[in-house]
Amino acid sequence: MSNAGPDSWDAVRSRLTALLARRAAVLDETAAAWARFARQAGWTRSDLDALWEGLTEELVRRYARREAGDPGTVRGDVLATMAAIRERIVKELVA
Repeated sequence: MSNAGPDSWDAVRSRLTALLARRAAVLDETAAAWARFARQAGWTRSDLDALWEGLTEELVRRYARREAGDPGTVRGDVLATMAAIRERIVKELVA
């Protein structure tokens, strides 16, 4: 087992913090782009809901084929990410 010292843990924490911040920024950028598209296209909330449902299921299928591991875990990861983006899109649309 490794004897990781405090410096190693600080580096891991810093890297994790940076990765989480980048993930949040990517989700925000993605949501802003989707919201602009939906507004410009004149989409309704039900239009967005229908698209999002199909898009989410397609991503679940693609990742399940590509990723090794438990299909339930893969599905949960995709659903969580898509929910985070969708939540941000809805916030953008009502703003």
